[in-house]
Amino acid sequence: MNAFFSNKKLTGIFALLLAALLLLSAAGCGRAPEEEEDTSAPVETTAPAIPEGSITAPYTALDSLNPFFTETLLNFSLISLVYDSLYYLDGGFTPVPCIAEDCTAADLTLRVTLVDALVFSDATPVSAADVVYSFTKAKEAPLYKQTLKNVLTCEADGARTVTFTLESPDVNAVNVLTFPIVKTGTAETEDMRPVGSGFYKYMRDSLRIYMEYNLKHVGGIPEIGTVRLREVNESDTLMHQLNTGSVDCFFTDMADGIAKHSYAGVNDIYLNNLVFLGVNHASAMLYHADLRRAVSLAVSRVSLVENAFMSHARAAVFPFNASWDALSGLPEPNYAKYESDPNAADALLATLQAGTGGSPLYYNLIVQENNNFLLQAAQQIAEQLAMVNLNVTVNTLSDDDFRAALREGAFDFYLSEIKLTKNMDLSPFFSYNGAASWGQTPSELEIDDLYSRYRSGETELSAFLEAFDTEMPFIPLVYRNGQFCYSRNIKSGVAATEDRLFMNVAEWKLG
Repeated sequence: MNAFFSNKKLTGIFALLLAALLLLSAAGCGRAPEEEEDTSAPVETTAPAIPEGSITAPYTALDSLNPFFTETLLNFSLISLVYDSLYYLDGGFTPVPCIAEDCTAADLTLRVTLVDALVFSDATPVSAADVVYSFTKAKEAPLYKQTLKNVLTCEADGARTVTFTLESPDVNAVNVLTFPIVKTGTAETEDMRPVGSGFYKYMRDSLRIYMEYNLKHVGGIPEIGTVRLREVNESDTLMHQLNTGSVDCFFTDMADGIAKHSYAGVNDIYLNNLVFLGVNHASAMLYHADLRRAVSLAVSRVSLVENAFMSHARAAVFPFNASWDALSGLPEPNYAKYESDPNAADALLATLQAGTGGSPLYYNLIVQENNNFLLQAAQQIAEQLAMVNLNVTVNTLSDDDFRAALREGAFDFYLSEIKLTKNMDLSPFFSYNGAASWGQTPSELEIDDLYSRYRSGETELSAFLEAFDTEMPFIPLVYRNGQFCYSRNIKSGVAATEDRLFMNVAEWKLG
């Protein structure tokens, strides 16, 4: 307005009108009019610059960087750098709000309100419509569809609120709201790199794809302004690249049963991967819960953790994750112990005319041949059970033969691992044709019905665990860990969870 009037002489009337408008404007902003004209120079603000530090992370061009098409562990590791979620799970597998402000649950619905004034890296607001769009994509995505199988719909209710509808009640349903939130329309195809609201954003120059610090991100500014992406393939040894400085960090879930050793830093990452001993209830004497409890008592979880898993696991006496905060303060079951108790096991076996004072029992245990952790664990279990006159032959099978033996019931015990979904869903153990219910007869177990009642909130967690202890349909052994490895270039302590591998990236110091 000043420029418009710069070459014109204001009349008294126009001057009065202009003064009146200024007074009205000041009143509308909730401020009193100033008595004197402010002649001070305006304060100049400088936009924050991209930090100069950089690190290099591996990825594969054979897989998509779009989180709803990603299938490899390498590219999964990058997701939390670029995308926020409604919630993430901390090291105790408890949901922590990220872009969610609060959540209310009622019957089969979850109502989530978003943090106000949040924007994507392109400065557009994050809205409820974007959450709906992201949910629709995640519902069919390889990384998220299993976790979201019990969530039927997501609908927007205004600009900042969404309502999720569940297929069946689930006391831990909030745990699954960890899928990435992206801008509507930016995740349609696998070659797209969606817009997110995380610490970094994807960029591309004439030569490469990389990440740059997102100046719209709310929070501390990191020392690391650029994340270079180094393309690797299956023949590359990531630990070698780390130790030679080609990459600065990577995540491994140690699915091959091989632990990594770095010259720099390695953090164990708690996974929701349960290693368990499946039991064929149709085999001789194994239909007796006392015999199954005796097996549990005879096995030392501590020994398995320290020896078979080289301390990259946590002893599990519950079927739920050993690190889950919800288990804190609950009494341990009577018959499941971290250390072996052969005397107590032998006493139970004596009631069945078995054990060291009774008839020997002979069983076979099948295990897959391609996992060093499980192979070592199978041998240790056989040795420990032999101490109470349970004689176990370990049969090492190929993947195909292992699955065939499960289908045909050609086993007494099987040693395996299952990755449970984030809501601690044990349905694979307590449903017909469940992925981990081989050899069990759910209709003959009270625990099957009690689990449904626990999941719907009708009974307490402690009651379910007590019933599990009584029937011991399968034998939890350990929850396995992964590893986040980082180079000597990263000097500060690295905090990471599987959900947020770069949880404290804003605090990393380089040297």
